Amino acid sequence: MNCKNCNHFLENDAQFCDNCGGKIIVQRITFKELLLEFFINTFGVDSKFFLTIRKMATHPDEVINEYLDGIRKRYVNPFAFLAVGAGLSLLTFNYFADDFIAINNSIQSVQISELKQKAALDLSTLKNIDKQEFQKLEIEKKTAQMQLKFMDGWMQFMLRYYNLMTFVFLLIYAILSKWTYRKPHNFGEHVVINAFIYGFLTYITLLFFMLAITIHPTIYSYSILIYILFYMYAFGKFYQLSIGKNILKLLRFLLGLIVFFISLM
Repeated sequence: MNCKNCNHFLENDAQFCDNCGGKIIVQRITFKELLLEFFINTFGVDSKFFLTIRKMATHPDEVINEYLDGIRKRYVNPFAFLAVGAGLSLLTFNYFADDFIAINNSIQSVQISELKQKAALDLSTLKNIDKQEFQKLEIEKKTAQMQLKFMDGWMQFMLRYYNLMTFVFLLIYAILSKWTYRKPHNFGEHVVINAFIYGFLTYITLLFFMLAITIHPTIYSYSILIYILFYMYAFGKFYQLSIGKNILKLLRFLLGLIVFFISLM
């Protein structure tokens, strides 16, 4: 028989072409074979994906430094790394949509309970109250209703557009890290840095979400702490910062993030 790629003559039991190196395929394509090949090539134990995951967990500075220095074939592209995590999260969160909303609400349970009380307040039942106090309660009620509506809308928006929001937040994080750490890296390099870190944390958040569903909802709240600590750990190792300086830089980063969210609200 001949190679289908270069037409070179082959032995009948050949597995690869001696001339072009192509794999000899004789069986028809099936859906099962496609899935098997995809998962072996993409998520195999020795694949770039798992190498990137492993090294991001232990030596995030090495992954980022090597990628920025031009060693690109050893690791998954940072944007693909983040996109896969965002895609898996989107599918999981939508499949467990009710659990996603309930778990996120449980993190702010006290605040939501107070807002619901204010939003449900029947002003017509209030007696012996002056006009100024009545107007104040009326404003608080309307504000609470608007906040609850916004929070519910935000959850629904996140469930629908999680992939889009992931890359929006990537740009926000890159802007804030550039503002926080400044030299020697430019904005494009900060996008890459944050894509690796944010991508890794997307998988960690997904893991905590699954644990929250199967064990207890409060587990998910710990992912926020892990999020903050890993950002501090990764940037600290990458910029070789002392503990004190690392904390100050983290506070600067969080301050910028808080200001952004207040502006958004």
